[in-house]
Amino acid sequence: MNNETKPEVDGWIKRIAESEMPIFGRTVQEVVSVSENDVSSALQLGQVVLKDAAMTARVLKLANSAHYNTTGQKFSTISRAIMMLGFDTVRSMCLTVSLIDSLVHGLHREQLIKQMARSLHAAAQAQEMVKQQGDGKHEEVFIATLLLHIGDLAFWCFGGEKGDELNEALKNTKITSAEAQKKVLGFTMSDLSKGLARTWGLSDLLKQTLENPDSTDPRSQAITLSYKLAESVEDGWESKEVKKITASISSLIGSTPKKVTEQLHDAAKKAAQTTAHYGAKAVAQVIPLPVEVQFEDNHALADAFVQPDPLLQLQILQELMAVNKDQGDFHTLVEMALEGINRGVGMDNALFALLTPNRKEIKAKQVIGDNNEWLRKNFQFLLNEPASRIWLQVLKDQETIRVDTNASADIKRLISQALVQKTKAKEFYVTPVIIKSKPVGLFYADRSTSRRNMDDASYDSFLLFSQQVGMLLDRLMTNK
Repeated sequence: MNNETKPEVDGWIKRIAESEMPIFGRTVQEVVSVSENDVSSALQLGQVVLKDAAMTARVLKLANSAHYNTTGQKFSTISRAIMMLGFDTVRSMCLTVSLIDSLVHGLHREQLIKQMARSLHAAAQAQEMVKQQGDGKHEEVFIATLLLHIGDLAFWCFGGEKGDELNEALKNTKITSAEAQKKVLGFTMSDLSKGLARTWGLSDLLKQTLENPDSTDPRSQAITLSYKLAESVEDGWESKEVKKITASISSLIGSTPKKVTEQLHDAAKKAAQTTAHYGAKAVAQVIPLPVEVQFEDNHALADAFVQPDPLLQLQILQELMAVNKDQGDFHTLVEMALEGINRGVGMDNALFALLTPNRKEIKAKQVIGDNNEWLRKNFQFLLNEPASRIWLQVLKDQETIRVDTNASADIKRLISQALVQKTKAKEFYVTPVIIKSKPVGLFYADRSTSRRNMDDASYDSFLLFSQQVGMLLDRLMTNK
């Protein structure tokens, strides 16, 4: 470990504000300073937007999208967009566009995308929460929540070597995130967020919430609870922590837990769709959605996911069939099949799971897709537990099972809530892998992240890939 003095928070604030994000800093100051109570507010906001040609184009494109513009009348000017969509909507648009554009090329992409997803999700939840309370200042709450972790966002974008060092430190589960930050940087991300909020003259609500996260102010509570929710749902919407937070939100807004749960699910869906419309589809993909949430006829988010590619399917199948017994390697063949199912068939997740030597448990071994880390960690089932009934039937009957809206009542009865929590999917395909006439594992695929339809074409293609690689694996292992 080097003896270099760790940078103090003031140095980082100065670097970010003056060198790394000066344009965002000026934009956020100008946009936030425009008061909606001012008679000339629409004109002032329009002037701020028009200073930046790129922002003008982005805001007009958003304003004319079906997501925002339900009138069908095209807006050619910022002034018209503000008039028709409202001051609050366009101001939030400007800040979100500016934030995304400032961070889009960040160095630590995985951490940055995760943090942006949390911030955008939390902002949507907080906005809906205060709307339920009848608070007319919901746009101010949206902005304060969006920027609550501006320090984290800026750091992961421009952290450089210190970012690499912190990334490693965060893998240590024996210390908290704040302890890791203090150890590596000499300050916490909260300190950095507070400093940037002061430097950029951000809202009193944001500064108040940063200084006192346990404030009893209803708006601050909405902001804090929304961010806690956005973090907690990464471990599943059915987790105990999410239920605890839902109960707190119920008390705050004076509604039943059941009704609040429905509202939270709707807000999550809205957050993902809106984020996709902003062009941040990689961020939209990682906003966790409840299993039952569907996107109906809105394809904004679905387009962010890999689409079926018949030509690629054919190419990968040809490559698989060209593999002979001398060239074949078990893991390589499986990887090729998973890539074909993911990229060729257009499945969000493709997984190969193997029975343990004692044949009492089945565990994920190779995974490709949007939820790869989650599935690699959670796709582990003891075969004597209720959640494994579907896997037992597949292995016993040595037949493929298609679990979707057209599945029989008998098949649907095999799907337990515990299984859904572990896979984050209510619809999937699963087929056994047979070696020397004995089942040794299974292939699994779903579209749990995008919630797209599991149609006949995708099922047939999944079956083709899994059967082809199954024959190759059987031949490979039989000849050994």
